[in-house]
Amino acid sequence: MLNTIQNNQIQTSWQLAQASIDSLTQAIQSGRSEALFTYLQTIAKFPTYSARNVLLIAAQRPTATHLEGMRSWNDLGRSVRPGEKGIRIFAPMLGVKPATQNVSQPEENSKKPARGKKAAAAPPKKTTQQPETQLLGFRGVYVFDISQTGGEALPDSRQPVDVAEKLEKLASFAQAQGMTIEYAEWLGEKKGNSYRGKIRLLPNMEPDEAFPVLLREVASQLLYTIKRRTFVTRALHQQEAKAAAFVICEALGLESKTAFSDCQLYYGDSRLLAESLAVVHRAAAVILGAITPESAVPADAAQGVN
Repeated sequence: MLNTIQNNQIQTSWQLAQASIDSLTQAIQSGRSEALFTYLQTIAKFPTYSARNVLLIAAQRPTATHLEGMRSWNDLGRSVRPGEKGIRIFAPMLGVKPATQNVSQPEENSKKPARGKKAAAAPPKKTTQQPETQLLGFRGVYVFDISQTGGEALPDSRQPVDVAEKLEKLASFAQAQGMTIEYAEWLGEKKGNSYRGKIRLLPNMEPDEAFPVLLREVASQLLYTIKRRTFVTRALHQQEAKAAAFVICEALGLESKTAFSDCQLYYGDSRLLAESLAVVHRAAAVILGAITPESAVPADAAQGVN
């Protein structure tokens, strides 16, 4: 599906991102539902990238696992092989606001007052504010996957996942977001539900069983806080929660992702599909940042869909 996009016929990255959505829509319509999971797996591999950049990566090189610019690869002891084609994504252009200063009063104003006269107010001290950065826009840049490079082997920084630890961090994150967690025997096979910030779980579950259940409900509640342009049905909201849970389990390498492998996000509207992918990306990135600090995203990442 992704190979049908002809990059040389697309003038801008914005057009490529739209072409990626159109190609995904066509694949789903023709019965190739596995194409959706290519995108979800790409989100899982690059949670700190923007939703649009994930679309660009999935469109150009869905098998990518580690992306860097050419100079960064050189710094890591690897080099891009001749003839390799870069993956075009957007990079922010940042500028620095000039620091503002309060100029002190002239020296004569600070002289000691004559006898019997009221002392003048103390002149304001000279202050200097730290320079602030501002977003000027975005520009297209090229990055390369590790499979396009050669050189020194990189150290494997992956650590075995402690599900009990992740469960504890997930519960702490939920509470920090104003959610409450309760336990109820009557939940039965469903094992969990949530409504207006209250999450109910079946008691006495082992961490491997409890984590995906709590994850699904936390994702569901978090999705309600993300501003979006389009009203969605409860059915689509539930599918988005499952997709976000799938992305997180995929990123952590957990087999429990299979519990969410039947999710679907396409309901006949490609624009709504693009929005669903964006909110799934955002919810998954925020949760991953809370339970896996190295995947942290900016604090305002849960606000809005751009």
